[in-house]
Amino acid sequence: MATTRSQKLRKEPQQSETAGGSGTESSSAPSPPPTFTIFLVYSVLGLVLSYTFGRDPSGTAVPYPDNCIKELAPTIIVICLFLVSYSLLDVMEVGSAKLRHGLGSKTYPSVASNPPEEVYLAQRIQTNQVEQLPGFLVGSICFSILVNGKVGALLSLIWAVLRRMYASTYRASIGKPISKSGVTKFTIPAYFVLNAMLMGAAVQCVRYLL
Repeated sequence: MATTRSQKLRKEPQQSETAGGSGTESSSAPSPPPTFTIFLVYSVLGLVLSYTFGRDPSGTAVPYPDNCIKELAPTIIVICLFLVSYSLLDVMEVGSAKLRHGLGSKTYPSVASNPPEEVYLAQRIQTNQVEQLPGFLVGSICFSILVNGKVGALLSLIWAVLRRMYASTYRASIGKPISKSGVTKFTIPAYFVLNAMLMGAAVQCVRYLL
């Protein structure tokens, strides 16, 4: 019988999943930078975006209704396409993986405590996408309204592509330890893009208030 991901989790010491939902199973893995350092980097990125692409605070804070629709439309297209991809490629994949392993005829305790690795990965991908969505929705919409719609759409598209690459890479990592799955090369940039949009919107609001 193939070793399942849940069996590996019980046998090997691990840390909880960190930025991007990709934990590490090796105690020798490098520690992330201090939280305050990461926050400073996000803040600098937000400042750069706000002062480089943001609207003049002395003018109108947000576009007029007709212009606002044009500003938001590209970002909304990206959001809608990503949500459709989430439904088709992440949500449905969980059910498909369960059917491939015949879990429809099994009782809940056995399915929950010891799922096949493919099912575990599909569930983890789907859950992690949900975990990232609130920040993405708030950041992309607020940035596009308050700072710059075209730049917001571009950043949103970059984030969406990175998240899709994360999902496909993690799904293909069956048989590999999480530390060797290769997902961090997508999740970490996605975090920087997302938090840059959030901080850019926050900086722009501060500029309007001053």
